[in-house]
Amino acid sequence: MSSSYPPPPPGEPDPYGQQPSYGTPPPPPAHGQQPYGSQPYGYGGYAAQETESMAVVALVLAIASFVVCPVVPAIVALVLANNADTAIQQSGGRKTGEGLTKAARIVSWINIGIFVAAIVLVIIIAILAAASSS
Repeated sequence: MSSSYPPPPPGEPDPYGQQPSYGTPPPPPAHGQQPYGSQPYGYGGYAAQETESMAVVALVLAIASFVVCPVVPAIVALVLANNADTAIQQSGGRKTGEGLTKAARIVSWINIGIFVAAIVLVIIIAILAAASSS
């Protein structure tokens, strides 16, 4: 392999030193240093937070309650959201999902409110229809 640069003047060392060839391992680290890419034992920070799975299921059920059987999935979502909040608080910061549980509660209560309002509306219409037919 030839180089396009001229050799150094006689009596002077090569300014770039001896370059390792491809495929040769790097030299070992100096005494007391860690090899590149490794960390000393017991050093590394905190583990990544994970999302509480019950919070995800609660939100999915709350959203599904608009499509499937309006009240039952909404009530189950409320129960799961409470259980997920308890698990998140007991995890000591390892688990997240408070926003998911809050969203599940909001969506569930909106769905239950719409269902109750629809039942009240049907009852009022039935009473008015019975009163006008007599």
